[in-house]
Amino acid sequence: MLGLVSMTGHGRAQQSSDSLAIDVEIRSVNNRFLKVTYKLHESLSFLEPQIENFVRDKVRRGTVHVSIRVTGSASLSAQKVCVQTLSSYIHQVRSVLAREVPYSVELGSVLQLPGVLLPSEGADPEKIAGLVLTTLEKALDDLNRMRKIEGDQMAKELLEAIANVAQKVDEIEFRAPNVLSDYRKRLESRVRASLSELVPNVGEIDLLREVIQFSDRSDIREEIVRLKSHLDQFAETVAAKDSQGRRLDFLTQEIGRETNTIGAKANDASISHLVVAIKTTVEQIRELVQNVE
Repeated sequence: MLGLVSMTGHGRAQQSSDSLAIDVEIRSVNNRFLKVTYKLHESLSFLEPQIENFVRDKVRRGTVHVSIRVTGSASLSAQKVCVQTLSSYIHQVRSVLAREVPYSVELGSVLQLPGVLLPSEGADPEKIAGLVLTTLEKALDDLNRMRKIEGDQMAKELLEAIANVAQKVDEIEFRAPNVLSDYRKRLESRVRASLSELVPNVGEIDLLREVIQFSDRSDIREEIVRLKSHLDQFAETVAAKDSQGRRLDFLTQEIGRETNTIGAKANDASISHLVVAIKTTVEQIRELVQNVE
């Protein structure tokens, strides 16, 4: 099995215990680095560091959105009103209003004041935290199963694309030796036709000098060797045990750079057509690689 993992995925897990129910949903999208965001009740904010550690153990790159719902009479979010505290606030508000201050207060605002709403009896923070974290772990496993399935599919597509590029590079390598001889024939024909009246005998040494200069400018042997090396490394990285999205991104850039150089130096229509085809495939590779962890 190939080792690529997609950065995009969805995972969900639910657990319940007595009068407590936990629902964890996780979504991940592309990001160069790892970023974790939360959607959970303020009563669970103390768990954020542990939640992030759990995510970092399972995910290396991407933006991960974690949504946690805790319901039931034993949850920290199940609250009761502290009548004594609420009465005190109301008394103070009435005292202020008695001074004819032009201000109105809604009950909803008073309920948000510190100490008015308290956790219901029976809420056990340690029990809730333990159940939340075990549910989170199950949701992360579900997320990673989906990401691995997508990663396997991307790996197959990338290997097919790289094989397609390698085939065209072989065609370029096969064509390259003929470029120089074709150029010499065209050059000699043009020169003799243009200068036949002015210079009856064009020197062989002059033609040879021009051909050598063209050869130096259009020699793509080194680029082909480097390009083949990058393609081999890319295929090895795709097949590696661990997902290495950043390395694949780097190799894709190098493949594109060598391809551009070949296109600029070759000065041959057949090779130019092959270079355009390679560039199209490399762009498809680049889009896929952007989603690899």
